[in-house]
Amino acid sequence: MTTQHRAIVAVDVASFTDPMRTMIHLRAVHEGLYDMLRAAFDEAGILWKALYHEDRGDGAMILIPADFPKVWLVDQWHTRLLSALRRYNSVHAAEARVQLRVALHHGEVYADSEGVVSHAVNLTFRLLDAGQAKSALADSGGLLALIASDEFYRDVIEQDPAADPASYQRIAVSVKQTHTVAWLRLPDVAHSPASQASMAHAPVAQVPVARASMSRASMAGHEQPRARVMPLSEIVDALLELPFVRDAAGRTMLIDMLPRHIANAVPYHAATRLHVFALVRTCLLYEQGLFDLIEAVRQLDGDSGGVRRLEGIERLLLSDSVD
Repeated sequence: MTTQHRAIVAVDVASFTDPMRTMIHLRAVHEGLYDMLRAAFDEAGILWKALYHEDRGDGAMILIPADFPKVWLVDQWHTRLLSALRRYNSVHAAEARVQLRVALHHGEVYADSEGVVSHAVNLTFRLLDAGQAKSALADSGGLLALIASDEFYRDVIEQDPAADPASYQRIAVSVKQTHTVAWLRLPDVAHSPASQASMAHAPVAQVPVARASMSRASMAGHEQPRARVMPLSEIVDALLELPFVRDAAGRTMLIDMLPRHIANAVPYHAATRLHVFALVRTCLLYEQGLFDLIEAVRQLDGDSGGVRRLEGIERLLLSDSVD
């Protein structure tokens, strides 16, 4: 058994088992998938014949040797795949049309004559099953969802402007025993969640700690909104009702789920309350920052009492009137 570092691509056909697909449709999808993959890799300069691949029925797993730069996957290969998808769907019945989710990661892979074993491969397939990615693709009507691991995003995508890192949105991944973050891009959707999220990246002038972020409703108009007074301690207290926020590892996960420009700006304090205080104050420095924080909490803790209290605060912040 040998160990080699590989870029890992996992591909899944959305709704492959839809009962509307007959066996004829399934065969067309399966054959079409490999036609698209071969064409996209070859056209991007990543030779298909040089790649290791395994069929997964409703998708495929491909390992790419170090001879081919990883950035090619996100600056040209995905565009060739999208072109192939459009061509394929244009000549097939609705029951045989395809949407694809593609997960990207890299890591050590152990290979022998029977196949491969790898924690990195396992993680890649967990990313492929991320609920947020599935729902975003289904709701968007797009053809392709790219889901990059946090490592792949930081090591590859963020390092090259040609990969358009700002077009990716951080998402939470909670699949089986895996709880992590990833980066989602819907490249053929003009107003995807990722592109909307990137609009909020610019910091705004620092606000007093008792002042809330500008409301979403008022941002759409031309009038300057009136400030909603909200004691910072009230928000901190609501967060500290949540057990995972009182845990250092839980706070780390929460901060990791925020947009990176906010997450990187949060100062660390060993004292729990001071750390949460710093987290909230940092979020208030950015338009939509507090809303991003509440959404991250909602994803991690569901419908708890603490979340409901935060949602009450959110409703107040979305109101343009003052009491």
